[in-house]
Amino acid sequence: MSGRIVINITTSADWCRRPVGIVRVEREIIKAMLRHFPDRIIPAYLDRIHDRWTTVGDGCFSDIMSDDWVLSTDPDRKAATVHRYLSSFTPKRDDLFISMGSDWSFNIPDRVERLYGADRVLIPACYDLIPLLFPEFTPGPEFFSQFDHHYRAVARLAKSVFAISETSAQSLRDFWDDAGLEQDVPPVKVVPLAAPLAETPPPLECEYERAEFENIAEDGPFVIYVSTIEPRKNHQLLLDLWRELYEERGERCPRLLIVGMRGWGSDELIHMARQMNVTAAGKILIKEGLSDRLLMQLYANAAFAVFPSYFEGWGLAATEACALGKVCVISNAGALVEATHGLMPSYHPLDFPGWKKEITRLLDDEAYRKGLERSLDAEKFKRTWQQFGDDFCATMLDNV
Repeated sequence: MSGRIVINITTSADWCRRPVGIVRVEREIIKAMLRHFPDRIIPAYLDRIHDRWTTVGDGCFSDIMSDDWVLSTDPDRKAATVHRYLSSFTPKRDDLFISMGSDWSFNIPDRVERLYGADRVLIPACYDLIPLLFPEFTPGPEFFSQFDHHYRAVARLAKSVFAISETSAQSLRDFWDDAGLEQDVPPVKVVPLAAPLAETPPPLECEYERAEFENIAEDGPFVIYVSTIEPRKNHQLLLDLWRELYEERGERCPRLLIVGMRGWGSDELIHMARQMNVTAAGKILIKEGLSDRLLMQLYANAAFAVFPSYFEGWGLAATEACALGKVCVISNAGALVEATHGLMPSYHPLDFPGWKKEITRLLDDEAYRKGLERSLDAEKFKRTWQQFGDDFCATMLDNV
């Protein structure tokens, strides 16, 4: 096949903030495709105002893929500028349509079907099936309906499906099997995610970052959890645990640093956290909007990381911690064991005694902690985002 490769850039175009999760993955895939197929890429943008597929010129496309795009100080205004550069999109018979964003919210397979009919030209992503597996961890029942419809349509229309983990891939296959759709479903191919890697974290360049770092690290090594703040991420376990640690250790209790955007359902938890005695004593800090540079410095100076989520399609922050040489205690649910290559201590997300015992040992037994850190020198944690993008192209776009 030597036709056009159409890539849906809508998610990246609309997100003018620090790239996290799906946005980061989508942007790395687009960068890789531009390296491998520079003359065949057609950026497609879904204009929801007029319910139509459009494309953008090379200049606008370059802007969207630049670092400046995701570092905007006025993200909503920046995203709105895309509409100045939209032009009509015309499908061609030998197109391949790649879509890696939050597609379930916008009926992307159905919209692609309107362009190409029943031809299997779509390559979508499967990050996780959490709204189907754990609907209680979503803002409302509409997410169950969206995911149910989306992945049934994917079964009918996709040429193949990219999955970020074996856990996510098997979840999708199981969903199709339970729905009686096992015949003629597309292949699901796994391309594991990567992590930023630096031998030494880059220096902090601005006064704000240096002051923020000094404020966080002033009491010595801390424990870090990087994740969107929402019920599924199980921050409650850590708050309960730090309450006990502070009661037992007083000023010797290390800080818990929670880094992440506020997600749905987080208001009550954040309000409670701020009312706690352990927080008033400065032993729990909640930060959001930190730069990658500052985050890498915080990983480097943390005692270790934690990730007690109820379920993950991968668990990128756990991989990041390990790639930067830090132990990460993880939940044994979902793909977190995959994300850490089975090398890190893992516990059921509700096993409070197990988590407390492990965290206490990591705090008090330096030899044990250092031994776990040494196990992270394996090449499997040296995987870069460029390697991920290259593997995506080799796996998902072979012979195109």
